[in-house]
Amino acid sequence: MNRSFALFLALFVAACGQGQSDPQEAVAELSPLDQAAIDAGVIPDIRNVTLAGAFEHISDLGTDRFCAVGNDENGYQIGMIAMFGPETKCEGLGEAERNGENVQITLNSEETCSFTAGFDGVELKLPGELPEGCASYCSPRAGFEGVTFYMIGEGDAVARSTSGRDFEYLCPGG
Repeated sequence: MNRSFALFLALFVAACGQGQSDPQEAVAELSPLDQAAIDAGVIPDIRNVTLAGAFEHISDLGTDRFCAVGNDENGYQIGMIAMFGPETKCEGLGEAERNGENVQITLNSEETCSFTAGFDGVELKLPGELPEGCASYCSPRAGFEGVTFYMIGEGDAVARSTSGRDFEYLCPGG
C-alpha cells in the first residue's frame, strides 16, 4: 500500500473518532498522528500559519479573491470578492480575527455582515448561511454563502496586490 495513502487513511479514521468540543483545545493538543502528518508535510500546522496573504478560487464564472493584512494579535483588514459572471458579484471590505481554525469576519463597507468562517491553513471556507446584511454586498442573484478560497501567497505584500472590481485593491492598507 502506498505510504501516502496509508497515512491519509489513518488520518481519516482518526479524525472520525475525535469528539473534542473546544476548537482551541483541538488546535493546542495535537494527536501523535496529526503531529506525524505535520512533520511529514501532509497537513499544515495551523498553530504556525497566518491568515495574512492572498487567496483565490478560479471557476468558469470568474476568480473569487480574498486577502488579509495584519496578524493574529491585532487582527486583520480584509477584502473579498466572489464572481458570478461578468456583471454579477459580491464584494466587500472589513476586518477579521482568527482563533485557531475559526475566523470571525465582519464586513463593514455597507451594512454590517458578521460570520465565522473555517480556516485550515490552506482553505478559507465561508458558511452556507449568512446574516441578511451580507446581501448588501452583492448584486441580485449572488451571495457569499458557501464560497471557498485557497491560499496562493502568504504575507501582507502579496495581500496588498489583490485586486477587486469596485475597489482597485481589496487590501490596500493594514
